[in-house]
Amino acid sequence: MRSRRKWVLFISICIGIACVFGSAVIVRAEGTVRIDANKKYKGMNASFAKGYTPSIKKDTMQLVIPFRTDGAPEGQTLLVGVVFEREENSPFYFKTYQKQVKRSKNGVYLYRCRIRLKKYRVNGQYPLQLYALVKTPQGTVREEFTIYVEISDGRAAFDLYEENAEESTGFDGGEKEETMEASGQKEETIRQPKILLEQNSLQNQEVLAGSSQAWTLKAKNCSADQEIQNMKVTLLADEQDIVFEKNAWYFDRIGAGDTADLSQNITAGKKALEKALPIQFQFDYEDKKGTAYSTTETVYLSIRQMQQASLVHFAVPESFYESDTHSVEFQVQNTGLAVIYNAKVRLEGQGLFAGEVFLGNIEAGTSQDAQMQIFAGTLNMDAQGNVADEHAEKYGDVSGRVVFSYENEQGEVIEQEQAFTTAIRKPQTIDLVIEEEAPETNQWWVTIVILTILTLLLAIALLYFRMKHYQRIGREIYERTKYL
Repeated sequence: MRSRRKWVLFISICIGIACVFGSAVIVRAEGTVRIDANKKYKGMNASFAKGYTPSIKKDTMQLVIPFRTDGAPEGQTLLVGVVFEREENSPFYFKTYQKQVKRSKNGVYLYRCRIRLKKYRVNGQYPLQLYALVKTPQGTVREEFTIYVEISDGRAAFDLYEENAEESTGFDGGEKEETMEASGQKEETIRQPKILLEQNSLQNQEVLAGSSQAWTLKAKNCSADQEIQNMKVTLLADEQDIVFEKNAWYFDRIGAGDTADLSQNITAGKKALEKALPIQFQFDYEDKKGTAYSTTETVYLSIRQMQQASLVHFAVPESFYESDTHSVEFQVQNTGLAVIYNAKVRLEGQGLFAGEVFLGNIEAGTSQDAQMQIFAGTLNMDAQGNVADEHAEKYGDVSGRVVFSYENEQGEVIEQEQAFTTAIRKPQTIDLVIEEEAPETNQWWVTIVILTILTLLLAIALLYFRMKHYQRIGREIYERTKYL
């Protein structure tokens, strides 16, 4: 009876159906729903990009998948389920594992399920087909994902073949089997030597954008008695922001259990996006009989961008009167290439009280406007607004600071400070004096007198001009008749 050994599972995410035997191709989803591969959540021992492996207890696998949505889906839940490929020797007990997943405060949909595993499962890669249903203004959208689970430290497939052969023929097959050919000659069976990447110096490490770093990496021949010959290694990467010193190697032979050195220096561009980059290594090699093999292994390089953000246009008034409230408008600018998380602004100053302003997450290259209400008390008040000392000075100058803080991808808090000076003054008392106005009188009779005088003057003028007219006519008649 073979002894049971510890089962080790490695998970790699593949959006769509894209897999080469022995490897998984990593592609980012461009749809409404995506898997967050860069952050570690509760129940995960690491993020997907940094080698997350699910926990297994008593033939049960605890699977945790963090989903995020792009856009504004209707509602706050996703319907997530699992569909299995019904392959021979599948290690899973088939079930839908469908459930509603609620959206958390930080915008993630954390899908958890317990998948039962068969007791006598066999090494190999097995796909889990996940689907997520989300409601959008355009209707219900179905997104599908394929997660490959590789069982690599259990019963090998050829062990199962040996057991079946022993049951059918009675032979006890060892490491090297012998079979009879029709000619009577004996032929030795050679098994494929396997290659794994190890001693990765950048595993669980981050490469800072704009920097160069040495990368130690080795490929191990895992066979105990078979050497590898005529091996070519090709590095495959689509990213333009990472520069590699080498992308191909050749090794004449690698002995059983020996390693091939793939170390080199790499450089990350200043504008490299902050994410986990899949880097593939393709191995083309032969065994000692000249049989050709090809396999691919994938590692991840995590790129980190330095957050760059600033608080601008925050101007504290030169002075406050006691019990005054001032509104201060300001702006937070994210001038870097990485998202800043949980941005906050608070004010600290004796006798001044203002609530902390929370701006949340701010995308790279964007800004966000906000305002803060500042209330002025007195200098002898404590942080809760209570008078601490009745005899202490109540008014005077105040020196304080404005603190702008945010978090990076790792949850580290970065703070920036701006100092300010102002003053709290005693409220001014202003006496309101109302002057009495003389009562207005109605001078209607003055208007009548003025109108009468104007009328008389007009009449006199008319009489005068009329009299002049008649005098002129009389003189003309006299001149005409005096000689008759």
